[in-house]
Amino acid sequence: MSKIPQFQTLDELVAFWETHDFTDYMDVMEEVPFEEGAPGRKTMSLRVLLDESTWEQLCTVAAKRGVPSDRLAREWLRERLNREMAMP
Repeated sequence: MSKIPQFQTLDELVAFWETHDFTDYMDVMEEVPFEEGAPGRKTMSLRVLLDESTWEQLCTVAAKRGVPSDRLAREWLRERLNREMAMP
């Protein structure tokens, strides 16, 4: 029987790990394979220099939408590419 309890809710899981150290449970954990990225997706790192005003605008809009600024930038890039690809 595992020393890690079965959790009924996410709140129970969070409460448990906030008060326990996972290294105390290494003997009952199993290693799982890790794939970098998601299937069908490619990773691209961009280093983009934005002027302060553009950066602030991006962060403001992202905050209003409740999303991280990098996610918003990725959505906008996807939208623009879709528009460009639809043009003759």
